Order: sequence, then structure tokens, then C-alpha cells
Amino acid sequence: MATSSATPMSTIQQVEITSQVVMKVTRHCHHELEKQMDPHVNGVLLGLINENKHVLEVTHCFPLMNSDTDEGMEINREYMLEMERSLRQVNIDYQQVGFYQSTYLNTHCDRNFLDSVFDYLEEMNEAIALIYGS
Repeated sequence: MATSSATPMSTIQQVEITSQVVMKVTRHCHHELEKQMDPHVNGVLLGLINENKHVLEVTHCFPLMNSDTDEGMEINREYMLEMERSLRQVNIDYQQVGFYQSTYLNTHCDRNFLDSVFDYLEEMNEAIALIYGS
């Protein structure tokens, strides 16, 4: 009897993002730029992993507050948990599948971005990072 030593393929082969998510991310990024606040905004991507079709579906998102302080990060964690509870109650996909972040003049690939990607991949095997360039 022969055994295969090949590693299994990744579950995800395709990512689908609804137009509603694209519009919400775009609106959030442009709104912050119009207020001349920090051009780097971020948020959470929610959805499903369809294992039968090997598709990660991004169906909902919500913004987060920009903060580098421990207090601000704790506020974001509490907000994320509350949003997930609320979305679950109204039967909207609430599984975190990644995050989004805006960039200004391609300044997104810094230490904070790489730390965020690493943190998401530690918590879940399959996650995406969506970058919105303005």
C-alpha cells in the first residue's frame, strides 16, 4: 500500500468579495481622507469559507478606530466582539476572514501592516488582507 507524502492543498483557491463590501471600504477610506484625518484607515472583513467550492466569500465589513495605544486596541477588540454578536443576532455572516487597510502613496507595507497580517494568520489559517489605494 503506497502512502502519499504530498502536503494538502490550501482550502482556499478563490476569493469573492460582494459589491457592498467594496462600496463600504471605499466610502470609509474616502470619508477619512475628506476629513483630512489619518489617511490610513482599517477595518474587519467578515464572511464564509465555502470548503466545498474552495472559496472565501467576503460578505460584510465594518471599520475600526485607528489607534496605536493599548487602550485603543482594547476598545477595538471590544467593538469587534460586540459587532460580531450583533451581526449574529440578525443572521449576517460574522466570521472574521481578514482585514482591510487603506494606503496613501503606497505606504502600506510597513511594520504595523506586517504585524497585522501575522496576527491574523496566527489566529486563523486562511485570511486575506485587502489594500485600498488612494
